[in-house]
Amino acid sequence: MKHIFKFQNKLINFKVCALVLTLCFVSCDLEEDVISFRTDNNFYQDQEELNRGMIATYSSLYEVLEVEWNVTEMRSDNTFTDPDSSPESDFQRFTLDRFDVDTNNSINQEYYAACYKTIALANRVIANLDVAEDQDLRNQLEGEAKFIRALIHFNLTRLYGSIIIVDEIVIGEDGLNLARQAQTEVYDFIIQDLSDAVNLLPETYDESEFGRATGIAARTILGKVYLSSPNKDLEAAITQLEYVRDQSDRDLISNYDLLFEPGNETNSEVIFSVRYEQGLIGLGSPFPNLFAPRRSAGIVVFGDGDSRNIPTEDMLAAYEEMDSRLNSSMADGFTIENDPGPEDDEFRDDNHITKYNSSFSALNDGDVDWPITRFADVLLMLSEAYVDARGITEALTELNKVRARAELPLLAESDVPSTFAFKLALEQERRVEFAFENHRFFDLLRTNRALTVINSHFTTEFAYNDPDNPDRGADPIVDFQLLLPIPQREIDLNPNLAQNIGY
Repeated sequence: MKHIFKFQNKLINFKVCALVLTLCFVSCDLEEDVISFRTDNNFYQDQEELNRGMIATYSSLYEVLEVEWNVTEMRSDNTFTDPDSSPESDFQRFTLDRFDVDTNNSINQEYYAACYKTIALANRVIANLDVAEDQDLRNQLEGEAKFIRALIHFNLTRLYGSIIIVDEIVIGEDGLNLARQAQTEVYDFIIQDLSDAVNLLPETYDESEFGRATGIAARTILGKVYLSSPNKDLEAAITQLEYVRDQSDRDLISNYDLLFEPGNETNSEVIFSVRYEQGLIGLGSPFPNLFAPRRSAGIVVFGDGDSRNIPTEDMLAAYEEMDSRLNSSMADGFTIENDPGPEDDEFRDDNHITKYNSSFSALNDGDVDWPITRFADVLLMLSEAYVDARGITEALTELNKVRARAELPLLAESDVPSTFAFKLALEQERRVEFAFENHRFFDLLRTNRALTVINSHFTTEFAYNDPDNPDRGADPIVDFQLLLPIPQREIDLNPNLAQNIGY
């Protein structure tokens, strides 16, 4: 059985209830009876309780991830919502997929709330650090909380633009005084939190604590932040990423398929992941059932699937011949065996994600972790930084390390004769390497390629151009649609919030 540190104490369940921006808290026991509103000076009584609060913060990432693919991967050219569904049958997801989302979209609201809930839990840990008597533990918990807080702010600002920075406990009507801050200020805040985390966190843990944020994880995300910031800093990114490459114990593993093998999640490539385990109520992964085809009759995974987040035909075509990553990531159909013999078997050509599949015997109880970042990300981010800072030769070296693991021919400089050609090759490599890991949309935003790629996607993908179903088409998008709207509920609660332009 894998060790999941965050559930070592199964007697405590922290639930957080939204009031204003989900920042006002109620502590609940397993029966969900409200105990009380706790004040700042008695929320955590000792370092053991504080550690449990940190565990609750990690656990909150479950709620974030369960929604995040809707606002990232599905809004790229990698996947779409079920093309066989009608606009009316899944309106919230249908409009997100087509960048036609309105301010009352319930999925958008759910994601926004889950993110600020997680930030609030991290802030609760930071506010109560004084109860920790062990200085090393105190430093670790502060670093972990700041890492999670920075990661969520990073995702929010990439998806919503200017956002509210929440760096302290906010209770009740105090939330009504909060206002959005410019992206440059948000990035400064994220960089400071991650820089603190680098200095506070250990670089490794015992295997029983695998899943906690490390200084290496903080450096990796910090490198990506420097690449993504409006004030992009290539040399700062290179400094952090080279440290991870040269000074950490992280490295590529030889077999891509083993990255997603249950029981192998503590491999040397994973830098930070959200952990799942089957057989324990609420700790299994929902993604195998969410992503498996409907009417698959238990052939793909236990039980039926929901046909969410379906790989596009263009995604299938993106893999080069003999790319070992294809079969580890997706399938282009499945076979249902029929009597009396195999000649009567029915093949259904439903593209579906297989990356998170495993053997399990209850719905939504998968056993494969979700990687947030891994060593291949470090190498390809270095490649991205090198091409502008140092030229194609150094950039190609890092890219080819990833291609070699995928058993593909190495690229020569003659294959990428210009910086633009190299960047397109790198974009392609990141697409197939991190397929269905929620990287693609963020990558397109970072490289200013999102409008071009998404509009081409809407023009060429058959699901949006089926002459028999014109109501499933998608119109070209413009700049403002790359940002999600601030949920209307939040604006109704807080008149200081301004809506994104265009909504």
